Amino acid sequence: MLFQALLKLPESWLRQLAGLVAPGAPSRGDWVEADPRARLHAWLVTRCGAPPTADPAAARQPRFLSLRLLEGRPLPLRDCRDLMLPGPDGPLRARLYTPHACPEPAPALIYLHFGGCVVGDLATCHTACTILAHHARCKVLSVEYRLAPEHKFPAALEDAVGALRWLRSAAPSLGIAPHQIGIGGDSAGGYLAAATSLQLKQSGEPPPKMQLLIYPVLEMDRDRMPATAFDHCYPLTRADMDWFSAQYLRSPADAANPLCSVARARLLDGMPATLIVQARHDLLYEEGRRFAERLEAQGVPLARRVYPTLPHAFSAMSGGLPAARAALIETAELAGQMLRAPVDAPSRTFMETCDE
Repeated sequence: MLFQALLKLPESWLRQLAGLVAPGAPSRGDWVEADPRARLHAWLVTRCGAPPTADPAAARQPRFLSLRLLEGRPLPLRDCRDLMLPGPDGPLRARLYTPHACPEPAPALIYLHFGGCVVGDLATCHTACTILAHHARCKVLSVEYRLAPEHKFPAALEDAVGALRWLRSAAPSLGIAPHQIGIGGDSAGGYLAAATSLQLKQSGEPPPKMQLLIYPVLEMDRDRMPATAFDHCYPLTRADMDWFSAQYLRSPADAANPLCSVARARLLDGMPATLIVQARHDLLYEEGRRFAERLEAQGVPLARRVYPTLPHAFSAMSGGLPAARAALIETAELAGQMLRAPVDAPSRTFMETCDE
């Protein structure tokens, strides 16, 4: 396709072209210019793609001009098979990824896809899950949780918690080490991962070995959040966040529940070792940064990565953005290290790096 050919132009050409048609947020002291490929993709989709829809069913339909233009090919693995898990309200579809270089019993990561808890399925993060499994050298269990508005809060969270409890009990039969199971996700999936850890903490259950939070949603009431320079930037705008929350919440009062807005949890000590991955050109950046600071202040083992040129949803851009693929590989390698870390490993591990 012409667009994929365009992305292979020399970097200097791409920057000039992006500057002409897709200026984006200007550089300033605390951020640099966005990846030119991401800017060109956003320009194309917002001007030539289908208009936004308020119908959840329509929003779930594939669109030709979408993130799919930037998605990469899945990596080959030793095994990739679909499963059905017992869920709190019926069976849940899931997919288990097993890489070639994987010991048994192996570490495992439950992964929850993005989509505002309204859209998405096992295909949404398929390529990302293959990259995570291969480069983390662990098994990955992707879970298709229930979606709003048909299933509002706390349905998706109940499914995530149920999946973790099920995997712990089923671990020996799947060649998984029960004490090396983590949980993660991107955007809404990151919210579900953090909320699962918080619910286990509140109920006195053992936490996951680690949690991977890729640009997580941490506050469901966007009126509480200050405006950002990225509120109108594809692929996630403030209006999108308002719409997702309206679908997910039973009522505005749900947003006050820390299991819905994890940023409102008063105490975070006892949460699992955390890897927070952020895109700088993302309206969720500030809430993720503040959450990381709180985790560090309350003694939670923490690693943080910030990618200054990347936008929200870069986990689905590994085919078109070299920087996105590199970020996803680094994320996988770090997650694998945290999953395999000894229980008595040093706990003060706060780090922040960039992709430049």
